[in-house]
This record gives sequence, structure tokens and C-alpha cells, in this order.
Amino acid sequence: RANTFVMEQCLPAALTSVNYLSGGQSLTQALVRLNAIAQHTRHLPWNTSFSWSKALQLPLLELCGEKKALCLQEMGCLYIEELKLASLASLGTLIDDEYTTINEDDNGDHKGVR
Repeated sequence: RANTFVMEQCLPAALTSVNYLSGGQSLTQALVRLNAIAQHTRHLPWNTSFSWSKALQLPLLELCGEKKALCLQEMGCLYIEELKLASLASLGTLIDDEYTTINEDDNGDHKGVR
């Protein structure tokens, strides 16, 4: 809700998108958080999303590591499934039980330098 308030006060309506960095978040963490953000920003004129690089790429790399090979067919299927989930989360309509909550103590694996 704080994000929504700041966006309403500071961002021009002509802006087309607000993208958050997924940081060190897993795909599940990013999906849960984006879904919650989107549910609170539906009335705003901007698309909300994440810059997904690590969240989407890591499961693909893990798949290759598990298989000890570059399995393009499986990677393609996994990537399409990830994109479908990201799309639903960006609309605030992701309802799969696996992606509705995360541990409240979870900080998203953010590792910043102070």
C-alpha cells in the first residue's frame, strides 16, 4: 500500500510501466510479491512488473545442472510455464496455493552492501 501511495503521488500517468528489480528473490518470492503489488495497483494507469532475470533464469540453470546437459525442450516448457505465472502475477490474478504466501521472515534474499 505504501508503494501505491508513493506511485500515485510521484509518477506521471504517461509512464507506461513500473518495474521492480527481483534482486535475489526466487521465482516463488517474486511471484508472490508481484501478485500482492498488482492487487493493490489495479486502479493505477501503469503496468507493474519485475525485472525478472535471475528469478526466471535460475530454475532453467538448475534444470540443466540436475540433468547435466542442455535440455532445450524441457527448458522451453519450463520457461513458458514461468512466463504464464509471471503474467498472472503481474495482473494480480495468481491463485495457485504454492504462490499465495511466503514466510513472513523471508527478506527476499536481498544481499546489499551497507
